Amino acid sequence: MATPPLVPNRQPYQQPLTLLSFGRENHTRTGAVHTPDQQALLESVWENSAEAMRITNAAGIIVAVNDSYCRMVGMRREELVGEPFTVILDSSADPSVLLATYSKRFLDRSVEPVMNRHLRLRNHHEVFVEAINSYIKGTDGSTFVFSIIRNVTTRRIAERALKESERKYHDLFNNAVQGIFQSTVDGKLLSANAALLRMLGYDSIEELASINLEELYTNPAERASLTMKLSGQGACSNVELSLRRKDGKTIIVLEHSRAVKDAAGNVVSIEGILEDITERKELEARVQENLSALQDSREMLTQLNRQKDRLMSVLSHDLQSPFTSILGFCEILLNDTEKLTDAERKEFLTYIRNSAQQQLALVKRLLDWSRLETGRITLDIRDIDLQKVVRASVQAHLGTAMNKEIALRSTLPADTCIRGDEAMLTQAFNNLISNALKFTPAHGLISIDLKESADEEWILTVKDTGAGIPAADLKRLFKVEEKYTRVGLRGETGTGLGLSLVAEIIKKHSGSITVESEVGAGTTFTIRLHKLAKPQDEAVLVVDDDQGVRVLHSRYLKRMFPDAQVVQASNGNEAFDYAKKYHPRLIVTDYSMPGMNGFEFLKLVKQDPETKDIPVFIITGKDSADGRESLVLSGAEAVLTKPVSSKELQDAVEGVLASRI
Repeated sequence: MATPPLVPNRQPYQQPLTLLSFGRENHTRTGAVHTPDQQALLESVWENSAEAMRITNAAGIIVAVNDSYCRMVGMRREELVGEPFTVILDSSADPSVLLATYSKRFLDRSVEPVMNRHLRLRNHHEVFVEAINSYIKGTDGSTFVFSIIRNVTTRRIAERALKESERKYHDLFNNAVQGIFQSTVDGKLLSANAALLRMLGYDSIEELASINLEELYTNPAERASLTMKLSGQGACSNVELSLRRKDGKTIIVLEHSRAVKDAAGNVVSIEGILEDITERKELEARVQENLSALQDSREMLTQLNRQKDRLMSVLSHDLQSPFTSILGFCEILLNDTEKLTDAERKEFLTYIRNSAQQQLALVKRLLDWSRLETGRITLDIRDIDLQKVVRASVQAHLGTAMNKEIALRSTLPADTCIRGDEAMLTQAFNNLISNALKFTPAHGLISIDLKESADEEWILTVKDTGAGIPAADLKRLFKVEEKYTRVGLRGETGTGLGLSLVAEIIKKHSGSITVESEVGAGTTFTIRLHKLAKPQDEAVLVVDDDQGVRVLHSRYLKRMFPDAQVVQASNGNEAFDYAKKYHPRLIVTDYSMPGMNGFEFLKLVKQDPETKDIPVFIITGKDSADGRESLVLSGAEAVLTKPVSSKELQDAVEGVLASRI
């Protein structure tokens, strides 16, 4: 068959349906013949169908269109029939190319059965169409292409919108800075974005999906609680969880998630968002540490102010008034016009000497009390037997007791052992015995006894049969600002600070002292001190969750203290128990530890009366070094940055211990 012209001469418009035999190409083989009624039915379908229909010949000339097609393209039938099918397109289209392609496919019988095209019409409208094409035969045996054309613009716009929405969702999902996940109820990962993989330290979704999500929880109870909440409430928000990364590091996250349910209300999956708040929590902890340190500093300054006020109350009177007498007698002795006998000169010099000695004793007591109060005395804590300490104090005062005809004795049994500073406790008992000697008459008795042995403490009494103390004065005895003093039975004077110093020494040993007295019947001081559970060597304590670091720092300390027992602890709770058990000479601890960090451990040590005087050295990583001020304010002797050499640690320890002597 010869190729028809691409753009034939326009033919006069005529209704072409009478020239066509619909379906004859398909039905003549079976002998089917259309009756006139069938032809009328087909023509009715053609004219009344909502689908746009078009018939074109081999050259692409439109030979028939229905009303729906005219409405779709915005042209009249008279403008379409007899024209190439490209007549509906605007001027930007090249009709020759389109018609050449159509003609070739027509001859090859390769016209696409279903075509989707984007068209710009002559009325400047843009439409998306879907064309269903088939070959048909005319009454004269000619072949035509029958096309049913649907305007799918609305559908395509919706599809594009859906694809754009999906693209945006995937972009949001993949590029979100927070971890997004979907999992099964039993903990198998279904999907995860890149942020979640980075957060948990995994390289791919497949790798993360290969484990059960329960393995990520450092505390299984958190997972159980979260699952129960999702099952009951359907959603949760701001749930704080502790998760374990692939590298073993623990992170803190906030989970916002919901349960996805099917039509029957059964939970089929869980989806949610994880927000890594580890740095925020560390910052909050650092802020809290600084606030706590500032509070400690304020309390310390308040205490120092109280101490200053107490010292000033003593200094304002007791250090000043004796100088009136001293300067007065010195003026008399230096005045040449005064006629003094040798006896008078000796008497005046005696007054000056006695006043000076009293002032010297007062200054010494004030210095001792002040150094104890401010922690500038380092207690030399060892295992000691109170029997030996008290026996030494008794022997030192036996001469005075014999001269005053007072019986002085100790009935403490052997092995009344505690951990303490022998020199400080000796001074405390010296003060108590000396004070009792001043107010006990001849033929009286001063006795130091073990009143009771409780489960964990010794209860001792220092009892005299002396003059007693008025009830109203008892509460003043241990207060340095009261400087309570009385003249002894034989005219002895005191500084008024002896009992204050005793109370401070006992307090430093985590003990207590109370007093009972009755005027004319004597006074009893009761002292409670912790027992020594078992003999122990001097110890130093190393705290770190890394075993290698513990061993290294232990070797450093063993070089410095070869005779000391080096005790190791892997966490803060264990270390605090050891601190109370061994009362080590010093503690070297890491800052970053699971469960209880170095700051929390430091606070625990400094708040407990038994351990607060132990020097604590903290070793931090560079990421924690910014908080050294809060650590120092809270009581750390020194803060060192990793890695610490043996010399750095030794210099820090020796510098601190030297300053506390």
